Amino acid sequence: MSTSNLFVSITVDWEGEHFRDLGDLQTTRAAIEVSLGARVPFTHYICPTYWLGALPHVDPARAIRSVVRKGDELALHVHGWRELVERAGLRFLSEPDWNGDGTGHGVPLGVYGSDVGALLATARTLLERKLGATVWGFRCGGAMTSDGVYEALMELGFRYDCSAAPPLMMSRGFRPGHRGDLRDTNGCRNELASYQVDLWGDRPMRAPERANSLSLRGTRGRAITPMTQPYLVRSGERSILEMPINGGLSDYASAGYMAETFDALLERARVGLGPVFLNIGCHQEGAGRWKKPLMDFCHGRRRELASADVTFVTVAKAARVAARLPERAPARRALIHA
Repeated sequence: MSTSNLFVSITVDWEGEHFRDLGDLQTTRAAIEVSLGARVPFTHYICPTYWLGALPHVDPARAIRSVVRKGDELALHVHGWRELVERAGLRFLSEPDWNGDGTGHGVPLGVYGSDVGALLATARTLLERKLGATVWGFRCGGAMTSDGVYEALMELGFRYDCSAAPPLMMSRGFRPGHRGDLRDTNGCRNELASYQVDLWGDRPMRAPERANSLSLRGTRGRAITPMTQPYLVRSGERSILEMPINGGLSDYASAGYMAETFDALLERARVGLGPVFLNIGCHQEGAGRWKKPLMDFCHGRRRELASADVTFVTVAKAARVAARLPERAPARRALIHA
């Protein structure tokens, strides 16, 4: 595999709620591949609560397999749904909650403290058993991988996390020392924004759901930005690779934001600062309009994306490339923490 390319990964978050928008996801993938003139792998972060709720006349495994194909990656996604928490034998916590709907979907996993490991282990076992796959990658619900979640991931032997998100995606005008307007790149307000600005910004936070000392140590005290590259998160003798969602998810990131990030990274790759990594994606649950920015970006940059400078890979494969890079090289260090 080339070591001078821009590695692009397309991801899908499966929330564990319903399959009503599955057709829109299939359409999205087809549109992207028509624009690019090639098949591209997807990484699927799947929350296994599809098997715990009431989904009449739906076989979750069959529904998921209708989209997943050879060359794709299956990985774990976990929200704090009540059904999953109770299956893990834990007491359900209803707050804090960025959704405020009582389901647990918007409850940051970090509030479960040392019990979060049991929750992740239960979810992983359920997903692997139902889909017959071994998963090594993880994305936290709400992209909220706080210190306690990192500790649990390392204890369970996960190879990478893919949750670090630029606060700029959720809060326009964010910069060190300024929280921005808490509106995403499309101008929409979301209660999740304040959580992500705290977790992935440059200010140390101590509340369990926002505790960010491990990530800040990995970024040398810097906030996550669209240019942030993979970095190691360490705790004692253990570590896990963080693969940032630097290009954003299309619920919050406009096609213009994705294109601007892609253009800047492609320029760096072409001047010899590669390999560099771009991570973009969408949600399975969400009508086509929420996936449209991803499709529009891929169509608008179809020539560049199809060039020899760009390689589409799963996040797991991108992580393997990133893990081999000399982190201490000065040029590489400057790129990681740009």
